[in-house]
Amino acid sequence: MKQPLVSAHELVLSYSFKGGRSTVIGPVSFSVAPGEALGIIGESGAGKSTLGFEILGLLSYKGGRRLSGSLEYQGLTCEETAFIPQDPLSALDPLFSIGSQLREVDPSMENIENVLERVHLPLKTISLKSYPHELSGGMRQRLVIAMALLRKPRLLIADEPTSSLDMLLQAGILELFRELHRDGLTFVFITHHLPLAASFCEKLLVMQEGKIVEAGTPQDLFERPAHPMTQLLVRSVPVIKL
Repeated sequence: MKQPLVSAHELVLSYSFKGGRSTVIGPVSFSVAPGEALGIIGESGAGKSTLGFEILGLLSYKGGRRLSGSLEYQGLTCEETAFIPQDPLSALDPLFSIGSQLREVDPSMENIENVLERVHLPLKTISLKSYPHELSGGMRQRLVIAMALLRKPRLLIADEPTSSLDMLLQAGILELFRELHRDGLTFVFITHHLPLAASFCEKLLVMQEGKIVEAGTPQDLFERPAHPMTQLLVRSVPVIKL
């Protein structure tokens, strides 16, 4: 059995506010195996993004703090972790061309061309002299994924990466993630959309009010949802009537 790439034990996280601190996560325990796609699901405010920030080591920069528990990495460095935000424009500088931003991550033109091919953005379809606002939403999201891949990550954390895209673009991004996952990349996929996570991830965590209330495979959660929040998420899945 492989050692977990990331594992948390009784982790408790907090944010500061005027006059004190508020516990927002925990205690939670989970693990992510090498090559696994883990989905973290829950309603807005459940703590999903906060947990992602802590895995990335960014919580302290957001005004948060680890109160207790542990988060361990098995041979994983911060340089081997990459992040895809919900809004690609939040990761792109509007004042610089996309080529200059890619070269800032990796100056090798060969590597840039290879990774753009990998995310289905070949140079024959875009100009590196373009600016982010000149690209479509789907192209911007693929560009952010390309920037993440230039880091050669072993772990990719995606926080609601398709929420601002239409259904066809969502399907394209999810298919790209599946390709990367088949190539061995480890994912933490954060979303409020249960079917999206279930179509991609082998293991799902359901969060509510900062706690993991249920965990299992997509089949487990769809066929035998035990917690009321999971049952609500399953009932919220649209059913097509013919």
